[in-house]
Order: sequence, then C-alpha cells, then structure tokens
Amino acid sequence: MPQERHARLTRLVDRSSKASVALVVLLTLAGVATAMGLLATQRIVGKRYEVLIATQAIGQDVHDMRAAIGAWVLRDDPNASLNWHQAVASGESHFATVQASLGSDAHEKALVTALGISLQQRVDSAAPFLTHSAAPERQRHIEELMGADYQSRNDAVARDVTALAAYERMRLQRGQFRQDLVLSVAGVVLVALVLWSVITLRRARYTARSLVDGWRDALDATQRGRAELHAFTDAAPLAVFHVNAYGVPQWQNAQANAWVGSRTGRDVADFMRENIEEADRERVLEAWRLLVTEGKRFEQVFRFHGTDRLTVWAHAHATPVVDGGATSGFVAVLQDITGARMLQEELDHSRKRLRRMTDAIPALIGRLDQDETYRFVNATYRQWFGDAAPRIGQTLREFVGEANYQRLVPMLARVHHGQAVRFEMNQMKLHGKYFTGDVTYTPEYDDAGAFHGFYVMVTDVSERKKLEESLFAAKELAQVTLDSIGDAVLTTDTTGTITFLNQRAESLLLRPTMRARGMPIESVVHLRDMHDQPSDSSLLRAIAEERTVDMLQPRQLLLADGTRLDIEDVAAPIRDREGHVVGGVLVLRDVSVARAVADRMRQLAESDTLTGLPNRLVFEERLKAALAHLKAADSLAVLYMDLDGFKAVNDVHGHAAGDELLRQFAERLLRRTRKADTVCRLGGDEFVALLAPPISLREAMVRAEDFIDAASQPFFWNGLPLHVTLSVGISTAPQHGVDALALVRRADDALYEAKATGKNKVAVL
Repeated sequence: MPQERHARLTRLVDRSSKASVALVVLLTLAGVATAMGLLATQRIVGKRYEVLIATQAIGQDVHDMRAAIGAWVLRDDPNASLNWHQAVASGESHFATVQASLGSDAHEKALVTALGISLQQRVDSAAPFLTHSAAPERQRHIEELMGADYQSRNDAVARDVTALAAYERMRLQRGQFRQDLVLSVAGVVLVALVLWSVITLRRARYTARSLVDGWRDALDATQRGRAELHAFTDAAPLAVFHVNAYGVPQWQNAQANAWVGSRTGRDVADFMRENIEEADRERVLEAWRLLVTEGKRFEQVFRFHGTDRLTVWAHAHATPVVDGGATSGFVAVLQDITGARMLQEELDHSRKRLRRMTDAIPALIGRLDQDETYRFVNATYRQWFGDAAPRIGQTLREFVGEANYQRLVPMLARVHHGQAVRFEMNQMKLHGKYFTGDVTYTPEYDDAGAFHGFYVMVTDVSERKKLEESLFAAKELAQVTLDSIGDAVLTTDTTGTITFLNQRAESLLLRPTMRARGMPIESVVHLRDMHDQPSDSSLLRAIAEERTVDMLQPRQLLLADGTRLDIEDVAAPIRDREGHVVGGVLVLRDVSVARAVADRMRQLAESDTLTGLPNRLVFEERLKAALAHLKAADSLAVLYMDLDGFKAVNDVHGHAAGDELLRQFAERLLRRTRKADTVCRLGGDEFVALLAPPISLREAMVRAEDFIDAASQPFFWNGLPLHVTLSVGISTAPQHGVDALALVRRADDALYEAKATGKNKVAVL
C-alpha cells in the first residue's frame, strides 16, 4: 500500500510536474501569440487609419484647390495661385503617404491607382487657368469651371476619395474584428488553461502554485495588451466610449475627451444628450434607446456642439458587448465628418447653383452628345416651348423638325469637326413659335481629345432686330429732319471734338474741301460778343456743368465766307442710358431777321412815330430810374413844353404842315440837349425834357430859354414860313419832390401858369 501510494504520488507529482511545465509553456505561447496577434492587428489597423486620414486629407486638398481656382477666376486674387500650388503639393504628399501604406490588397491598389489618376486629371484641368491673368477671359473661365467636363473631374476625385475611404473603413472594421477575435481567442485559451490549472491544483499544491503563477503571467500579458490597446485607441482619430448596460460611460479614449472635456460617468451621458443639435436630438436618443432596450443597430449622423461650442458633424455607431448571452455594455465610436460633410454640401450647392444659373439665363442652353441627342436642357426650353420642349434622349432632328434640321446641317458639320460655330437663324418657326435666334455651337472633347458632343445656346434676338430696324429708321428720320431745319446743329464728344454736322452747319461753317469731324469745335465755330471780342460757345460749358445752357444774348458768328451772322446758341449735354454725359449738342439759330424785326418793334414801341423822339412810356421809365439813383447833393429838372399858335398852323395850312413843324422842332430840341438828357413828345404839340443831374433850377431856366429861342425861329413848309412860340413849365427834384408823377404834374401846372400869364415864357411854381 505505501508503495502503491508512493507510486501514485510519484505519478501525481510527475503528472503535476508535466502539467506545470505544459501549463507554463502553454501560457507563454498564449501570451506571445496574443501579444503578436495584437501587435499584428494593431499594425494593420494603424495602416488603415493612416490611409484613411491621408485619403480624407486629399479630399480637403481638392477642396482647397477648388477654392483657390475660384478666387483666381472670380477675383484675380494674386495669392490664389500660391494657395493652389500649396494645395497640389499637399495632395501629392498625402497621396504619397497612401501609396507608401499600400499592402498586397489588389482592390486597394486599384482604388489608389484610380484616385491618383483622377487627382492628376483634376490638377491638369485646373492648371491652365493659372497660366495668365483671369480678368480678360473671366467669363470663359467661369463657364469652363461650371462646365460638365470640369465638374465631372471634381466628381471623379470625390467618388474615388469616398470609395477608398469606405474601403479603408471596411478594412479597419475587419482589423478591429480580428483584434477582437485575437482577444477572444486569447481569453478562451486563458479560460481553458485556468480550468485545467484548477483541476491540476486539486491534485497537487505545487501544480496549483505553478498554475497560479502562470495565470498571473497571463494576466500581466493581458494587461500589457490592454494598455497597448488603450494607446492605440488614444492615437486613433475616433472618439471611443465604453458604456455599461445602463448607458453610463465607464471609459473613453483621449479623442473622446476632446469631445466631452474632463467629464466622466453620468456627466458624459448628460453632456452628450444636451449638446446634440436640437433638430437631431430626438432621432438620436430614440435610436440609442432602441439599442439599449432592444439591441437594434445604432448608426447615426448628427450635429454636435463640443466643449469649444463649435458645431461638428458626427458619424456615430455603437455595438453591444455580449457576455454570456447578456449585454454587459456597449462600445460607441464617434467620427468627425465635418470636412467630408461640408465638401459634399458644397458639391451639392455647386450643382444646384449651376442649374439655377443656367435656368435663370434667358436663353436656350443644352448639351448634345456626338449623336446629336439631348443630354441636358435648361428651364428656358420649357418656358419657350412648354410641353414641346426637348426631352433628355430626344435627338436634335426630332426636336427642330426635318426642314429646320436641313438648315442646320452645314453648321452641325463644322461643329462635328471641332469648330465653334455662331450664326443667326432668321425667322425660324419652331413648334408654332417664330423667332430670330442667335445660335452658338461649342464642341466638347473627351479626355483623349476626341469629339464628345457639343453645347448649344440660342438667344431670341427678335426684339433686338426690331429695335435695330426701328433705330435705323429713327436715325434716318433724325438725319432728314436735321438736314431740313434752318438751324445749324453740331454734336461733339465730351472733349469738344465734333462728331456730326447737319447740312445747314456745313454750309455756314465749312469752306470747300474743309473737314470738320474730328476737329475741336472752337476751331470751327468762331463767335464774337457785342464788343466784337472772341467768345466761346456754350457747348463746353453745358458738358462741364451737365445742364442745358441757353445763351439769350445774341452774338455774331463768323461764317466760312468771311461774313457775319447774328445768332443765338443753345447747348445741351448728351447722356447715355445710365445718365452719364457722353457728349453735347450745339444749335446755332440765325436771328438776323428776328433781331432786325425786334429792334424795329422796340423802336416803334418806345418812340414817337412822327418825330422819332422817345414816347411817354420811355420818359416815365427814365425819370423813375433817374430819381431812384439821384444822389443827396444832386438835383434834376423836368421841363414841360407846349407850342403856342400850333393850332392856327393846322387850321390855316393843314395837318401836313403841322406835322412838318413838329418834326423840325424835335430836331432843334435834340441839337440843344446833352447826351444824358431825354426829350420826349407826349402827344399833339406837347413835349417834355428830363435834364439829367447835376443841374440847378437856374441852369434849368437857362436851358428852357434856349428851347424858347429855338421855337421862335421860323419853320418852313413848302417854302412857306411857319411861326409859333413856346411856353415852358419847370419842376425840380428833390426841391419839388421825388415822385415822378408829382414832378410831371407840377411842371404841367407851371406850364399852364406860363400860358395864362402871356405865353412864350418860362414859369416855376
């Protein structure tokens, strides 16, 4: 029995020793395998993250290229070229990073190759815009930027970036799955070893101690693996949260701390819930509730306000952690997709803007392929033709009809040969609509340079044609009208250079073979003022002051034959449709006859028709003016005169003799007055004289005696002497007042006093 026990103990010890050695070896192998598996999966996941980050950076670089090209074309920004080259260099650097991280995956290599090609095509298509200033050809560059070919290259880069990023995320998930599998396998192995060690410990303490030591070693390896896993998750550009079954976070990586700050536990859950955009909150919380209560898949895109209060777009997904068939918690991952979202929104906005711009253009814009089939039409087609507008897939021949198509065949042949064609289609009838169209065909080429289709733009110029015809008719009418009027009409630009003369102006101003158009107006139009001094025309003044200038004071125009002509000139600025002054018009009106008639009418209105002396109206005006300007120390005199015996001359010899006597007496009065004095005939045989200041009463009486002496000399009519005398009444100002009517009345009263006391004398009251 002891020997048997000893043998059994020996066998147990031997078995325990073997088990211990086996346990140590297995634990060591499991630890090494776990560590190597984790390192391998971490290396794979790290590569995938590196490629994913570089891919997203390429997308941002392409966005920067677009922004730089837009700034260059729209604003001619000198920094745009530098920004574009920097973006290209950055994109090439990131693409090199992607290539350096390639493995043996054929599909990944194909995606990277496609991305490289589309990226290079994107760079090549934008490079020509930067070769010279965008200002001279800005419109063409804008059309190229908005063109389908240029946009298709942007779409190609975006698609390749999206495809590569999606594939890398898939591979990343596969790597994470492998990592989880490694950890799961390691856990299973460790559990098996633990079970085996427990059984072994029941047989032997030493075996148990050895098993415990091996378990501790395995735990240490697991802790190291977990620490490495934490380091990896902290380095990843994803926010990772581990929450318990109640949704309370238990752990988060460094990137997650950037989202929620230093908060932990329940504070993290509250912070996340409160800072989801209000419009997205209910949807996200409902999806989370379904994950926690029913285990449904959680994957949401929403807006979130981080600790810096900036709004970011987040892509979140969460996976339950199942332990023994029960959910013990969840792992949630959040990714900042703001850049990709903004890029997608910008792309969508660009497409919408392009569509809105083409729809807003009041012209037909379409794209046809090489088979002349419509692939794009703007909204103007439907506005013009309604339901008859071309449909996508319809041919040009079907839309315009056979007759109109035959008219277009020569132009279509040219555009198929790569020529840009522009022509005018007169009175085209299309689906019941008559119009004159300005048509442009622009060829389109594929990447290989082969003809790929063409763009068509049709502008309805029917109204313009009508306006041109109306303008031509109006111009002809204006020319005939200007040539038929008697006024000279000239037009100039803003510098006073002559641009037009009517026939009247040419006949007055130009000598034979003389050329006026293109010459300064002052070298053709020579004016003289009333003092015979050179005078500028009113045209330059009208242009400078931007108003009509009417020179009412007549001036004389020196004609081409050397004679002079009395004229009035009126000038006005010429304005364009925006109201800007672009020139001026000068009208020279011949007022020689009108001036002579006016002078004669003025003479008749202001003078006595028999004697030629000023009449009562002129006398009253001059008397009032003299009184208004009379100085305090001066005086003036009014002499009221009447011929004595004049009625007898009329009765004896007739009115003709009386009229001749009045004319001769007027001549004598004029010879005996000063230039500043005024002698008028009031009517009949009454005369009045205004003796200008300064004059005293005594001097006035001496002058009156002189007038009486003039009247006392005989007058002759048909050889017969006629005899009369003169009576004079005098009033002075300011001695007798400063009112014109009062002075005349006082002089009249003095005249009657002279007649009453014997006539042929002077009287002063």
